[in-house]
Amino acid sequence: MDEVKYNPQKEGQKKNEIGLDISKRMVEQDPLVRTVTRLITDGIEKRASDILIEPLQDELQIRYRVDGVLFKALSLDKLLHNSVITRIKVMSALNISEHRLPQDGRFKMVFPEKEVDMRVSIIPSHLGEKIALRVLDREATVLDIDKLGLDARSQELFKKYLKKPYGMILVCGPTGSGKTTTLYSALLYIDSIEKNIVTVEDPIEYQLMGINQVAVAENMGLNFPVVLRSILRQDPNIILIGEIRDFETADIAVKSALTGHIILSTLHTTSAAASVVRLTNMGIEPFLIASSCLIIASQVLVRTLCPQCKENYVPEKALLDELKSRNISIIDDIVLYKAKGCNYCNNTGFRGRTVVMETLEVSQAAGELIIKGASEKELKDTARREGMVSLRENGLQLVIKGITTLEEILRVTSAE
Repeated sequence: MDEVKYNPQKEGQKKNEIGLDISKRMVEQDPLVRTVTRLITDGIEKRASDILIEPLQDELQIRYRVDGVLFKALSLDKLLHNSVITRIKVMSALNISEHRLPQDGRFKMVFPEKEVDMRVSIIPSHLGEKIALRVLDREATVLDIDKLGLDARSQELFKKYLKKPYGMILVCGPTGSGKTTTLYSALLYIDSIEKNIVTVEDPIEYQLMGINQVAVAENMGLNFPVVLRSILRQDPNIILIGEIRDFETADIAVKSALTGHIILSTLHTTSAAASVVRLTNMGIEPFLIASSCLIIASQVLVRTLCPQCKENYVPEKALLDELKSRNISIIDDIVLYKAKGCNYCNNTGFRGRTVVMETLEVSQAAGELIIKGASEKELKDTARREGMVSLRENGLQLVIKGITTLEEILRVTSAE
């Protein structure tokens, strides 16, 4: 990957954009500029989703999150801390004199073959300011519902209900589980010139061509409810709400889904059935949930085995019996795979991630249970009888196919 540098005077250069330059001219730059640029480009080259710059007692620690796992990349002299912070603030057009309050910003890395957006979050800690850089590489992110890796049933349900004239589709899961990517893919699947699509996000992850996106600004009073009320006066067909966090947002979303709009949103819950409990706890009446929700999906991301170094092995009989007890179709002499490690995967044994999802269809039976205030377990049991496959069971199917390891599925999913 060619070197890059910050050059705000370059002709045609946009604000907060790092312009291109020839590698050999990098020696003309200040050493600190080269250091900051290098640690960012190294993270991008290693496919990091996040770059953490953290002040410790006697060093400045740099960590990369690759395929969902953090590792230490390098250490810098603690004396460089303030200079590195200031450099990134300049790149992000932030206030370099503010050290007591959190700040958020963005800048762009431009390479010959692609552009990469960087989202910046700075918070004060007792040892100094800490920076988290979120790497938003559009080319490395698949925004295609057919290529997300969804199981056949989930993909079929998404396509079916995205074509409905109104209703709400929820995607839940922990932070960093790919919920926004799933919703963006859903938007692009149904996007057309005949539809008025508006999103309200905090912040906007990726800029989508032809789709109206609004960023929340809490400090100005522009929160989710305020934006949603304005959006409803814009005659939208489809609304994407970045996250349902409170009763007011949930109330507007549910009522909008019942009055002729398709609503796509996310919740922070651990299972599809738990989303119903979460909405109820927010104060939404159960009958409104049953009437508005079409499907509720829960997802996590699992690391996929490196194709160049994965090793096969024959599992023990006890393990095979356990898989069969969970209705996993498996033969006695099946071969599974485990991680090894090579240069291609940075000696981790894994390269890339894929989605594991469970999708609850709010059928008539499920809707009646919701109205009655049934427990999460009752709702989940009914959904499974109607065809829902749990997160862990879908994950085990990936193990059978040689896509990931049993240990990885056990790490990211909970027991039934």
